[in-house]
Amino acid sequence: MPNGTLEVIIVEGRNLKDRDIIGQNDAYVEIYLDKKYRQRTKIVKNSNSPVWNERFTFNIHKGDDTIHFAVYDDDLVGRDSIGSGKVKLKHVFDDNKHEEWVKLPAHLGLSSHGEIHVIMNFTPS
Repeated sequence: MPNGTLEVIIVEGRNLKDRDIIGQNDAYVEIYLDKKYRQRTKIVKNSNSPVWNERFTFNIHKGDDTIHFAVYDDDLVGRDSIGSGKVKLKHVFDDNKHEEWVKLPAHLGLSSHGEIHVIMNFTPS
């Protein structure tokens, strides 16, 4: 895998599975290549179709091949997992850009907990 800089834009979510008893999700996304370094969006209150439009930058090194997205519902005490998805960076390296609605599959992948719209741009170093 090439070295370089990866720009990740978390655009929006849609059809996020509601984790709140009253109201809708207070959703945010954690983005990471490995679990030691995570970045996250702001929280969008009371929406199952949140719009973030936030940019993040990651340094890509040899061996980085997958980017992970974990979507959570922020609660007064802790957080609930809405779902998680991932994208192979090969899709980004091929054209130096990639746009996708990343699905958040339910347990065993039999149904969906929604999806998030992600745009990625890669700049080789």
